[in-house]
Amino acid sequence: MSTTYAREWLSMCPVWPWAKKLIIEEALSMPNNNNFNNDTMMVEPQDLRCMRIKVPVVLAEEEAQVVVDTTFCLPELAKKVDHIDIMVRDLEADPVFVHENDSTWNLSMSKKWPHNIHNFPGGRAFVKKVVVHGTLHKQIYYVNQEDQVKHVGEDIPFTKTIDLTEPEPVMDIDDVEIQFHGTRADVTWDLVRASRLQQTGVVIVRVKISEQRQIMVAVCPGEACPTNRNLLRDPGFEQWIGDTPLLWGATNVFRASNDLVRTGAHAAGLGLDPTLPAAVFQTTRRINTDFVYRLCFWARKLAPALTPECDFTLEAQVTFFDSDHNQIDVQSQSWSDDQVPFNYKQFCLDVGPVNDGVSYALVRIAMHVPVGATPPNNCQVIVDDASLVCIRRR
Repeated sequence: MSTTYAREWLSMCPVWPWAKKLIIEEALSMPNNNNFNNDTMMVEPQDLRCMRIKVPVVLAEEEAQVVVDTTFCLPELAKKVDHIDIMVRDLEADPVFVHENDSTWNLSMSKKWPHNIHNFPGGRAFVKKVVVHGTLHKQIYYVNQEDQVKHVGEDIPFTKTIDLTEPEPVMDIDDVEIQFHGTRADVTWDLVRASRLQQTGVVIVRVKISEQRQIMVAVCPGEACPTNRNLLRDPGFEQWIGDTPLLWGATNVFRASNDLVRTGAHAAGLGLDPTLPAAVFQTTRRINTDFVYRLCFWARKLAPALTPECDFTLEAQVTFFDSDHNQIDVQSQSWSDDQVPFNYKQFCLDVGPVNDGVSYALVRIAMHVPVGATPPNNCQVIVDDASLVCIRRR
């Protein structure tokens, strides 16, 4: 990472001051880019996007050994103990926190988070130790005086306090999690008397302490345009509740079926009342910056047989918004009623390239009618098989 690139990235993504300092220091410590072979250098994308994610940050990993000594009385006299099966159950851990303001404990600060504690009030808490507790379950197989092999169970609870190598600061104690990895157990025994069994169990636990934290990351754009992938849900208008499409927003529409559809069982009819505007619309978030998309749909005109009075405009529109729902761009295309035939015809609109900052797009197919026209419009439009696909990069 070059120093210039590091500073440009930091200007794009708001990060914590301590993280900003570490990134710049890392860039300064690396050799000059001129010393690298061009074939081995990583190409730095120019159109990075910032995204806030929540990830587990590992604070510490510790391993401890728990010795469990027990003396168990068998239910009957035994000649010998054949073997003992052991298992660790109900393993849990509780972190122990120390607060800087409420304790006289002398803190040994880690250099991993030099500015974290100063800038965040939640950082005044430190995890100092972990209390591990669980149950060592044993199945003891023994041979009784009649040479019969029997078994008896025993559960021994245990507790172990693990001190961390150094206290670790945390942002929020409620986000601290503890996981166990590779827990192992073994046991040795000695049949002191015919019914008295001396046992020594050893449990080795490995704990990983982490905290869920929100951080800003730079996301690289996709390498290729995902062609032939329709971004619209229910593109054939097959799912309805009454006269309302289930996965589309709609105004003044009706469910078309039978010989009015192009494919499938249903289509969307614009103009339940032909004298009023009508539209179907849908939001999609599966769009990427710098790509060009193509909106296509099939449409046909429907008019009464005796006195057709068609006076409408068919419009396809795609509006782009940012994450705060502010309009970034809008692109549309219109066709007059003369351009819409009585048989199905495909209409398409290319939109893009998508600008930076766009979060989602609103796709809208509408029929507009003039207000107060004489005679009024009495034609309708049937829409079927819509699609929004990526066709190329900028």
